[in-house]
Amino acid sequence: MSRNRIKAWVLAACMLAVAGLAAVGKPNTQAGMEARSQVPLEAIFPSQFDDWRLDPASAVFVRPAVDQAKQFQMYDQVLERTYINGQGQRLMLSVAYGRQQSVGLQMHRPEVCYQAGGFQVQGVTHEVIEAAGQALPVTHLQAHMDGRPEPITYWRLLGNGVVTDDSAFKFQQLSSGLRGQVLDGLLVRVSSIDQDTAGAHRLQARFADQMARAMSPEMRVRAFGTPAVSPP
Repeated sequence: MSRNRIKAWVLAACMLAVAGLAAVGKPNTQAGMEARSQVPLEAIFPSQFDDWRLDPASAVFVRPAVDQAKQFQMYDQVLERTYINGQGQRLMLSVAYGRQQSVGLQMHRPEVCYQAGGFQVQGVTHEVIEAAGQALPVTHLQAHMDGRPEPITYWRLLGNGVVTDDSAFKFQQLSSGLRGQVLDGLLVRVSSIDQDTAGAHRLQARFADQMARAMSPEMRVRAFGTPAVSPP
């Protein structure tokens, strides 16, 4: 048997072992994550900051994050808001929080969800923006349906770490699983209806930066995390 094939079998065995650890018994969530899971998303993400405020036209339809999450089996809280600034520009904020991001239960990436909803997805790129002086790895994409272009910026957190792609996400899952831990996860999506994709992404980056600066340091870590840890 070749050395490469042996390595492949070893890696597969390790992954199966970790999956078994995640599936047997109750996940061992960290005490700190248990405590912060009780903090409502409404308390983390400000409803008004800089030149942004909740859009009055959509605010009446906003439900508490815990109630909103009842539509989704994999999330404990889901926050959906529309913000408007003094120039009349609107941005949609969607946040999903799950206490247990195990091997078999994890957040769905927007490019997957939008395609499942009938949208055409294109222009998926990985970028870095600034949020209150911190480099924040994000994913940019554009979704289309019936002449409705929706540029999107999103980022994902696993525990306090920003994960840049699926390989980093799975690496963190496997690492925590080997330690007998299951980390919580947060997905933050900012989008708008706009024909100008590049301009929309710039506005979304400015929105994220202004929102981060309006948060306390503790809440900023919850929403934007700490620098990502990449696989070796």
